[in-house]
Amino acid sequence: MKQLLFIGALLLTSTIFAQNEYSAYTATGKGVSTTFLTDYHCLGINPANLGWKKFEDKSITTGTSEFGMSIYSESLTKQDLRDNIGAAIRNKSLDALTTEEKLAAAEGFASDFAFNFDYNAFGFSYQNDKFGGIAIAVRSRATWNSSFNDQFSDLLFRGQTASYFDSLIYVDGVDTTMIANSGTISTDSAGNVIGGEASIPLGLSELLNGSYWKFSLNREFHIGYGRRIIHIDSVLTLHAGIGAKYIQGIAMMDLTADEDGLQMYSAISPGFDLNYGAAALNNPSALAQTGEEFFKSPVGTGYGFDVGVNAMLFNKIHLGASVTNVGSMTYTGNLYTVKDTLFVSYDQDGLEDINISEAPAELLEESGLLTIEGEAERTIKLPGQFRMGASIELGKFIEVGGELVAPFNDVPGNVAEFAYGLGGEFKLLKGRVQLMAGLTGGGGYDTQMPLGINFVLGGGTYECGIASRDAFTFITANSPTVSTAFGFARVRF
Repeated sequence: MKQLLFIGALLLTSTIFAQNEYSAYTATGKGVSTTFLTDYHCLGINPANLGWKKFEDKSITTGTSEFGMSIYSESLTKQDLRDNIGAAIRNKSLDALTTEEKLAAAEGFASDFAFNFDYNAFGFSYQNDKFGGIAIAVRSRATWNSSFNDQFSDLLFRGQTASYFDSLIYVDGVDTTMIANSGTISTDSAGNVIGGEASIPLGLSELLNGSYWKFSLNREFHIGYGRRIIHIDSVLTLHAGIGAKYIQGIAMMDLTADEDGLQMYSAISPGFDLNYGAAALNNPSALAQTGEEFFKSPVGTGYGFDVGVNAMLFNKIHLGASVTNVGSMTYTGNLYTVKDTLFVSYDQDGLEDINISEAPAELLEESGLLTIEGEAERTIKLPGQFRMGASIELGKFIEVGGELVAPFNDVPGNVAEFAYGLGGEFKLLKGRVQLMAGLTGGGGYDTQMPLGINFVLGGGTYECGIASRDAFTFITANSPTVSTAFGFARVRF
């Protein structure tokens, strides 16, 4: 049975928010990371933090199988949609929504929707007071941010029976007739519809106006180095660091429809087996379909760089700042753009279930909503960010802090807007148990309350824990956010 989290499974088979802390579950529960993370967890956040370590007697940290996932959608607060989906799951019919369930889904997803998934396949770091710290990490991550207008969402889910079409091509036995679209067609009758037509058609840019859709799926290979550059007794210690990463782009799409018109470009691995039809024949970047089940081949590559500083004052106050993701991606495989054409007729049923990750096929395949054409190559900037943060240690068992994150650009994978976080940790049982809590906002999300718990055993030798970006996931019946982050295999020695 297909699930809404299907895209997460795709990541797991490929190697295995716009997200602010990658899969560092130890920061997820706090809502802040700039001055809290060290070892390989700080790659992509602040490489200067490699210059210091949390346990003086531990030099090596390794980890694997750490992940973070979050879904945000106003549709999750709509009781009618929740009831319909719940009934579909109980009846084991999630793969075949009724017309009424499609209508509820269309109404529910005509709003902001965000999905983030990170998987840390492997991480390693070595830290020494004289040498500094060096770290590597292999990660996969997916980000999705979208907002559809009512017509766009209706077309995605209801296809040829959407209210945009005033006439339906209806087959009754051997007879084909044209009937008016009343908007109340039953599931049985909808099965006899083979097409919808609009007597007053709109251009795609007008039809989708006010909608945007950005997603990316990447495989990343990180390396970083940081060290102490100034040390004045217990007054000031200053660290600096630099990081780099090589990126394989597995899938990307960027669609915006506004007063300037319709813009869209996409590049999706042939492993997802999309059928572009005639558009692929004249596309210089077309790749043969492979239907890969495990390791999806890339359609683009890129490089990114990070720089950061971290200062510690009086052994209590931490100040940090970094610039991350400076670089670009170049896509050369299965690259397509959109042509703004009149949308007169359509002959597809729309999404068959609530698996929104199937929507790219609904748009891009030969019979899809969009009219596309091929392109040889396109270079886009990475989702660059500036972050700054501060924290203070209150005794041996409490540390609190905050951070600000600002995006440099509006590309797939970046936070939608300025974001902030406040939070910290409280240590119990001589540091063996760490309780984490915080408050975050901005970035395209409502205000959220991170929460988590981390267990540190053997004097820091073994670490495991679980966290959520929003505690309302667990305590509110109709929370718009579902979030979790987990790690169980972090070892130091």
